[in-house]
Amino acid sequence: MSEPRLTVALSSDFLKALNKLPERGRGKAATFISKFRHNPRSPGLNYERIEGGKDPTIRSLRVDQDIRCIVSAPEQGNTYVLLWIDKHDDAYQWARRKTCHVNRVSGALQVVDVEAAETAVGGSSSSAPNPLPAPASGPESTPHPAQDLPVASATAHQTSEAGAAVFAGCSDDELMLLGVPEALLPAVRAVRTEDALARLIEWLPQDSVDGLILLSTGKPIDTVIEELERQRPAHIDPTDVATALQKPESQAHFLVITDDEVLEAMLSAPLEQWRVFLHPSQRKLVAREWNGPVRVLGGAGTGKTVVAMHRAAWLAQRLADAGKSGRVLFTTFTRNLATDIRSNLTKICSTEALQRIEVIHLDGWVMNFLKAQGLQVRVFNDEARDACWSMAMDVADTSLGLEKRFYSEEWKEVVLANGCRTRDDYLMARRVGRGTRLTRQNRAQIWPVFDALRAEFRQRGLWEAEEAKQAAADLLTTSGQPPLFTTVVVDEAQDLDVASFRLIRALAGEQHANDLFIVGDPHQRIYGKPVVLSRCGIEIRGRSRKLRINYRTTEETRAWATAVLQGLDFDDLDGGSDPASDYRSLLHGDHPLVQGFEDPADEQRFLAEKLNQIQQEQGNLAGTCVTARTHAAIDKLKGALEREGFATRVIEANESDDPSDPALRLATMHRVKGLEFDQVFIPGLDGDQMPFRYELNRRPDQTSRDQFEQQERSLLHVAATRAKKRVVVTYSGKPSQFLATGIN
Repeated sequence: MSEPRLTVALSSDFLKALNKLPERGRGKAATFISKFRHNPRSPGLNYERIEGGKDPTIRSLRVDQDIRCIVSAPEQGNTYVLLWIDKHDDAYQWARRKTCHVNRVSGALQVVDVEAAETAVGGSSSSAPNPLPAPASGPESTPHPAQDLPVASATAHQTSEAGAAVFAGCSDDELMLLGVPEALLPAVRAVRTEDALARLIEWLPQDSVDGLILLSTGKPIDTVIEELERQRPAHIDPTDVATALQKPESQAHFLVITDDEVLEAMLSAPLEQWRVFLHPSQRKLVAREWNGPVRVLGGAGTGKTVVAMHRAAWLAQRLADAGKSGRVLFTTFTRNLATDIRSNLTKICSTEALQRIEVIHLDGWVMNFLKAQGLQVRVFNDEARDACWSMAMDVADTSLGLEKRFYSEEWKEVVLANGCRTRDDYLMARRVGRGTRLTRQNRAQIWPVFDALRAEFRQRGLWEAEEAKQAAADLLTTSGQPPLFTTVVVDEAQDLDVASFRLIRALAGEQHANDLFIVGDPHQRIYGKPVVLSRCGIEIRGRSRKLRINYRTTEETRAWATAVLQGLDFDDLDGGSDPASDYRSLLHGDHPLVQGFEDPADEQRFLAEKLNQIQQEQGNLAGTCVTARTHAAIDKLKGALEREGFATRVIEANESDDPSDPALRLATMHRVKGLEFDQVFIPGLDGDQMPFRYELNRRPDQTSRDQFEQQERSLLHVAATRAKKRVVVTYSGKPSQFLATGIN
C-alpha cells in the first residue's frame, strides 16, 4: 500500500513573521522549511508541546538556538501547517493563545486568538501607541476645534440600539456558516455597539468579516448568506485538515506548498501579501467563469486593483495554457496608474501570461490606434482651441443672448458627455445640472455652432478625447474583424466617461463569457461624472459584487476619511446608489491628527519636527509621503523641506515609485491615487487650497460648483486613505471647509 500523501501549508501569519526575522534568521528558516516539507516526521525535529496552550495540536520546533517554528501537527494524518516563527519566548507566547481547527459548519481551517477577541469586545478602547505624539503645548501647537477626535464612523445605519445584542437574531450555525469560529461565538454575541464590532473585526478570521458587516447594517441573515454565496458542505470531517485547506475561505490565509521552486522564490524575497493571498470574496471574483460583464465596487484599500490584476493574470494564463491567441487589455483612466499596474503585474504573472496582457491608459491606447488607422491626430493647445472657437462663434445666433462661456460649457457638459454627433442627438440629450433652460427650438438654434466647431477641429487634425474614443469605437464596430481583445479589465472605472465605456464595449466585441471586468469606487471619483453602464451597452445585472474589507488603512483613518464625504450621495456606476455604511477596516491605530496654526512658519516647523521624528525612529522617510493639492504647492514644499535638510523624491505622473529610494516622497493628491505609504502628511490645507479656489471661481453656476466641491472632497478622501498607519493634516489661518465635515 502506498504511503499517504504529505501536505505542508504555510499561513499568511507565518510568512509575515518570517519576513520580520533578521536576514541570517530567514536563511536558517528557509533551510528548515525545505527539510521539514520533505520529512515533517523526522526524529530530529523534536516536537514540543506548548505548556498552558489552548490547542494540543499546536507544537514548537527548533530552528536554531534562538528561533522556534510553531506548527499545527495532527495526532494522526499527514497534513502539517506552519503557523508562526519567532524568537523562542515570543513564539511560545504567540502559540499559547491560539487554536487551529476546522469550522464544523463552513469547513474552513481557522486560526483563532480567543483571548484577544474577548478582550476586544470586553470594552478595551485603547489604541496602539502613538508614533506621532502631539506637540508640546504652546501658541504654535494650539489645536483647531476640528481636532476633537475620535471621529464616529460615517455610517448610515447604527449597529444597534444601546444594550441590544447585534447578532441576536442569528443561530450559531448561521454565524458559523458566515465564518465565525465556534470558540468566538460568545464574543460575537456580546457585540452591542459599533465600536465593539470594529474592535472585534481585527481578531476574527477574514472570511467572517463580510457577513458581520452586512448583518450590522440591517440586512437579514438569509440575504447575507445568499449575497456572499455561502453554502454549507454536505459533510465535514473536523479532523480532515487537507480537505479544509482546499476551501476558498482557507486559501485566503493558507498556502499549500507543492513545488520546491515556488517555495524557494517565496522565501528568498520579501513577501508582498497581495501576491499570495486573496480574501475569499476576492478569490471568488478572480478564479471564476463569468457569463458576461462583471462590476466590482469597493472602498479605498479593499483590494480592487489587486483583484483586477489577479483577474487579468488568471485569464491570460488560461489563454496561454490552452494555446489560444486571445489577449487581455488592462486599462485605466490615468497614465501613472497604468505605470504602477504594469510594474506590479510582472510580479504575479508568468512570462507566457504577461506577453498576453497589454497595460495602457485608455487615452493613450486611443491615440495609438487612430494614428495606426492613418488618421491625423494632433494634441490640443490653447491657441489652436481658441482659434477654432473663434471661427465657430461667427455662426452663433445673437438673438439667444448666450456668451461663448455658455457654449463652451454646453459643448463639454452635454454634447461631448452624451456623445452627440448630430442635431437630433443634441435635441434628445440630457442636460441634468445645466443652469440655463433651453427649449427644443433653442437647441436647434445652438447646434450650428457645434457643427462649425467640429469642422474646424477636423480640418486641423484636432480631436477632443471623447470624440477620439467615439471614432475608435466606430472603426472597431464597422471593421468586420474579430474583437481586438478577449477580455478588457478596467480599473478606476468611476473616472471614465460614456465614450470610454462604449469604446471598451467595442474592444471586447459583443457580450460573451469573461468579456469585461470593471472595478471602481464612486467615492474616489476625482475626474469624471456618474455613468450608467447599461446605457453604454454593458449589462451587469446578476454580476455585481462589492468588496467591504479595507486591508490598508486603520479603522480610525477610514472613519475620518469617510466622514469627509458625509452628506453626499454616490452612484454605483449603473444608476443605483453605493453606501459607505458596509465598509470597515481590519486594522486599528491612531486617529488622524488635525493641527491648525496662526503662522505658516509655525506650521513648517511642526512639519519638519514630525518628519525628523519619523526619520530617527524608522531610519529613513521612504514610507512617508507629503501630498498637496497642486503642483505649485508641491514645488514650494520641496524647496522648503530640502532647506530643512530632507532628501526628497517627487513622484511624477509618468513614473512608478522606487521603494529602494530612502527619500521623503512628495506627490500631488491626484498622483498618490493607487499608491500607499505608512504616513501621509497633508500640509497647507487651507480654504484656498481645498476646494481649490482658482478652479472653483471658474465654475459658471452653483450646480457645477457643487459638482467640483464633491470631487474635491473625494480627492481629500483619496489622499487620506493612502496612509497605512497615520494621517497628519495641517493648515495656517482659515482651514479648508471640508475639515469640519463629520468632525464637529
